[in-house]
Amino acid sequence: MGYAQHDSHELLGFLLDGIHEDLNRVKDKKMVEKVEKGNDEIPDYVVAKKAWEAHLLRNDSIIQDLMGG
Repeated sequence: MGYAQHDSHELLGFLLDGIHEDLNRVKDKKMVEKVEKGNDEIPDYVVAKKAWEAHLLRNDSIIQDLMGG
């Protein structure tokens, strides 16, 4: 009732995260630095590409393939 609870959304997120972790092809998760846009000299698409590549170093599963992005 209302907008106070999002139980179905939270349940689906929890289940998908659990399945993703179980099916994750990356077994040795190395630490990666957070990619941030430091200044306006670097285009957004370059920062986005670096962030996505860093994300894929730790996350690679069928759930990521189908629903990530």
